[in-house]
Amino acid sequence: MATARPRPRPVPRVKPTPAAASSSTQEPSPVTVVAAGDDDAMFVRNKGRSAQTWNKLDKMTRAKPKTVRSDTEGDSDSPPPKKQRKKKVAAGSTEAKIQRLMSETMSDKSGSDSDVEVTSVSGTPVKRKKRRSRSRSITPPPSVAKHQLLAARELVRKALNGTTAPRAPSPTFDDPDVSTDTIIFDPELQKIARSAAAEVQRASSSEPVEGDPTDTLEITVKWKPHPQNENGKASTAVFKINRSDTFEELFAAIADDEGILPDNVVMAYRGVRVYPSVTSAVLKLWVDAEFTACTKNTWDYIKANPGAGASNPTQQNSDIEISDAEEPMPTNAGAASMDESDAESEGGETFKLCLRSAVTKKDIFLTVRPTTTCGAIVQAFLKKAGLADQYGSGKGGGGRKSVGGKGKGKKAQPEKEPQLVIDGDKMAADVPISDADLDDGDVVDVFLP
Repeated sequence: MATARPRPRPVPRVKPTPAAASSSTQEPSPVTVVAAGDDDAMFVRNKGRSAQTWNKLDKMTRAKPKTVRSDTEGDSDSPPPKKQRKKKVAAGSTEAKIQRLMSETMSDKSGSDSDVEVTSVSGTPVKRKKRRSRSRSITPPPSVAKHQLLAARELVRKALNGTTAPRAPSPTFDDPDVSTDTIIFDPELQKIARSAAAEVQRASSSEPVEGDPTDTLEITVKWKPHPQNENGKASTAVFKINRSDTFEELFAAIADDEGILPDNVVMAYRGVRVYPSVTSAVLKLWVDAEFTACTKNTWDYIKANPGAGASNPTQQNSDIEISDAEEPMPTNAGAASMDESDAESEGGETFKLCLRSAVTKKDIFLTVRPTTTCGAIVQAFLKKAGLADQYGSGKGGGGRKSVGGKGKGKKAQPEKEPQLVIDGDKMAADVPISDADLDDGDVVDVFLP
């Protein structure tokens, strides 16, 4: 067995001597080259190790396993790289906040990660908040005050009113099928339509116009004497009262004119008794009206004997009374029967007539009987048109005076004689209407001089 060759010993180098510090220029010193006679002389020999020691070291080197890295394809004899330790980041630093925001999971209520936005990060260290020592209270928060809710709603309403555009008007379409101009109705339906139009026109003309400076009501009062009193005289007087006043002063004025106590006066409107506490608004009186007045004894006698004064409107519907301002008005049927009472007589069939005049602006419908005289029809027309004070029946004078005055009024003007005109002929007052051979719904003219 051959012995291992010893390693050569290194030869020391000769260091050159440095030049003087005072010399400005330095010249390179010559390098001395030492020639070695043998290559082994260049290495230092280890005389402490024998051949067996070298064999043992060689076996240990060969038996040493090779390190295999998982991140490389092949084996490498190079030592593994040092494991870099992560720098510990402070809890309050900027990097910690960014990492916390990036690693924080979104809640179930959030739809996407776009709701999270990092606006700015403070670089100053912030003290860590102290953790709560107890759980949160389960007591509900106090309710919001009512005035605060109303104030908030008012703010929202004002904001919306200023921003929202006004609603566009709904389109209107003219449907030719809806029009009733081309429809021909039956005669009965035509009469109903004419009467309804007349009622609407009468109601619109009787209601006061808004802003009308005249706030007075003109009332014509006809005094009715007792039927058994042969010396009793009927009279007519006109009074003016305010619409907002009650009829107490009117009762007092009538009692003063007749020389009786106000409690003994009974006044009726269209056959319905009126009490002093009633106002004109309850009876729907706006411009003028016609009342009938009498004493209590006369009222009780006519009520007990309806046939005693059939021509008197106070006897119609005497069972209906209005005691105060809150009770309802009489029905239209009762009022119509009262207006037509002067033109109706007992027995026979009835038919309607349409009366027209150049003075009145509207037609007046009356239900009459064949035996009714033309004079009674004229009187009913004048009463319904409100012209009875201008064209009286000769039973008494009519003057105007205000409520509260002590005068008896002016003397009545000479009576005029209105007449019915049928086919150009004037009818006498005592002629029955059956002589004119009229049908239901015919139009009759009334001549008013």
